[in-house]
Amino acid sequence: MRTLLYCLTIVGTFLYGMVFRYPPILFMNSEQRKKYVDKVAIRWGRNCIWATGSKVKLIYKTKEAETALSEIIKNNEAIVLISNHQSNLDIQTLLGYFPKSLAFIAKKEMEKWPLIGRWMRAMGCIFLDRKNARQGMKDMKNAMDKIKKGYSYVIFPEGGRTPDGEVKDFKKGSFRLATETGAKILPVTISGTYNIQKKGSLKVTANKNVKIIVDEPVDLSKLTRPEIKELDNKVRDIIVNNLKESM
Repeated sequence: MRTLLYCLTIVGTFLYGMVFRYPPILFMNSEQRKKYVDKVAIRWGRNCIWATGSKVKLIYKTKEAETALSEIIKNNEAIVLISNHQSNLDIQTLLGYFPKSLAFIAKKEMEKWPLIGRWMRAMGCIFLDRKNARQGMKDMKNAMDKIKKGYSYVIFPEGGRTPDGEVKDFKKGSFRLATETGAKILPVTISGTYNIQKKGSLKVTANKNVKIIVDEPVDLSKLTRPEIKELDNKVRDIIVNNLKESM
């Protein structure tokens, strides 16, 4: 029953969005459009989590982490959010409950998905072509330009959802957006979405203990060159430790 409700919520929300929510975007300026799309994204994320019968709790690892994120939001500072990837629900979880508007670095194929592709473009998402190196470089340059305009991006550096909820190795290239723009990296751990819907399964199970764990930002300007080379391992260790502590 939950699986059916979840599927109907996703489809119904998108149909409603395309018929009643999307058309007004065409008549808005860029600032109005961004605020409007962010508001719709929050509602969609929360509706999807509600449909699964789950609950999400935002947790700050330290008081310093909470203060740092508050300052980032206050100053409208662009960040690169690095997170583990447990489930299809990770995107809805972040959109609905993370306190800062976000866009995503997604695979190129998603741009052609009916309905979803349009909304993702409106959100400022970047579709990365991994099969065409030249086009991939252009896509990454586009993302860098967006960062400079204040957009914040989510990257799942494992390259896909994990089949067992564990955290795989992080791809070094995933950190290029931060290293080449100087944007702060925010390590975020998602815990519990794997229990809602496992990879390869349509079945949805409620989980009242989903967590978004926010750690302190990593300021690249304060790191040495050797430390930057080990950035993928450093951030992964933070996320893995926080995931273990959350269980």
